[in-house]
This record gives sequence, C-alpha cells and structure tokens, in this order.
Amino acid sequence: MKIAAAAYKPEWHENWASLEVKLDAWVQDAASQGAQLLVFPEYAGLEAVLIGAPKDRDPLAWTRACADIQGDFIALNQALAKKYNLHILAGSLPWRANDLTTNMVALCGPDGASEFQHKLILTPYERDEMGLSAGKELCLFDTRLGKIGVLICYDSEFPLFARALAEAGADMILVPSNTDFPAGQTRVRQSCRARAIEQQCLIVQAPLVGDVPECTVLDTQTGRAALFCPPDHGLPSNGIIAQGETDTSAWVIADVDPKAIAAPRQSGQVGNFIHWVEQDQRVKTVTTVRV
Repeated sequence: MKIAAAAYKPEWHENWASLEVKLDAWVQDAASQGAQLLVFPEYAGLEAVLIGAPKDRDPLAWTRACADIQGDFIALNQALAKKYNLHILAGSLPWRANDLTTNMVALCGPDGASEFQHKLILTPYERDEMGLSAGKELCLFDTRLGKIGVLICYDSEFPLFARALAEAGADMILVPSNTDFPAGQTRVRQSCRARAIEQQCLIVQAPLVGDVPECTVLDTQTGRAALFCPPDHGLPSNGIIAQGETDTSAWVIADVDPKAIAAPRQSGQVGNFIHWVEQDQRVKTVTTVRV
C-alpha cells in the first residue's frame, strides 16, 4: 500500500474555484504515483476561508468563519476521494456542531462517505484564543486499507491514546500536525517516533508548512512530513521509513506494509507492545525512600 503524507503550504485564493483546482492537483499528483491513502495536515482546512483579499482577523473570527464553509470543504474532499478512488484524511478545521466548536478531521473514503475524529486535548492557544472545545471520543476507522487511527498533533504527545488505538487493532496511526516553531515540531515529531516504538506500529506525520500573511492562526508554521516505524528486524534501523525536507511543501510517498511493520510485536528484538502491561504493577504505587 502506498501512503502519501503532505507537507502542505496553505495560501490565499481569489475564489473557491482556485482552492478546488489546487486540491485537485495535489490529489491527482499523489494518485498518479499510486497513493491509496492521502494525509493532509492539521488546520489545512482553514485554507478554505483564505478567499478574496487578505485580511487579518482575531483567532475567534477565523474560528467562526470556518463554520460557514465547513460542509463545503468536507464535500470537496469527499468528491476528490471518490473521483480518484482513494482515501483522504482531509485537513482539519474548526467544526461547529451542537453549539460547540472542535478541531475536526475527516477521513473520506472512495465511496464518498466520511467519518470524523475530533482533537481530544487542546493546546492553550486553541483553548484561550480560538475558543475551541475538546472532542470526547477516540475513533478507529475500519477501511479497505486496514484499521486507521488518528491523533491530531498535540494528541500524539499523550501515549495512552496511541495505546488505546493499538489495543483496538489499529494498523496505523495518522498524525496531522501544525506547529509554529521548531520546538513544537520537535515535540510532535519525537512523540510520533516514540509512539511507533511503544506500540510497534506505523505512524504517519503530515505537517503544515510556510507562512500565511494576515492570517493570525496560520501566520507561521514549520514541519517535516515522515513515516515512522519501530526500529527492529527487517525495518529501518533509525525508525524512519521516509521523510521530506523541513519546510518544503511536497508529498512524501512510501510503499508500506503495516502488518510487516507490526511484525516485531511477535518476533522483534524487544516486545514493547506486549510488555506494556508490565508497567501497571510498578507505577500504581511510588515508594519514597531516604538515601
């Protein structure tokens, strides 16, 4: 199976048609290289409100603007997934439902349908500036490509989410991300690599890159798309299957076999996935001793 992870640069568009042309070109490019699963970054969906003359707004205004186009944006990704007969993890965007706004990503299938994952743990900026609410449910998407879990950016820094997905049978975990400074990118990238080791499974990171003038939420971002695995028998010793250049807008496409990547769970040099439960009896009580 070929997976394409986007290091994606959002930009201003004169009109909606311009956005449609851009996304179609991106999807067509990946499809022409045989990709079956396309992963766009966190907040790539916010590009859908970068229409017309650039104008700065406060973060809450950008959040509200997304509610007006959220259905159209998901419909566009559904149409592209159907047109090219593949799966697309659409770029996330603020999503309004039942008087709450979350950071939501949609997995769109080749039949035109989609299901959602909402970000579970919000950054301080999302809480305080964007007025977002946290999602409540961790989902596992059962697809023809296998079982897919999604951890949106900051969620990847909390190991128990990845553990829950792996125990539920996830063949891979997708991590769409958006970080403004190198420190944030390092946290997410290193967390992705740690989750690949801990759960002995495939992790795919797709970051937003580049600067968007006069958009407070997307003013600057840095990242490097990559696919990670546990460093073990038959797999890259550095745990990196493929990666792009930092801050270079492009697809990173790799031919992967999630079952082979998870094989070290049974026959690896170490058994992080199986031995995970051995932590429980040791961390429930901490004994303080005087030295």
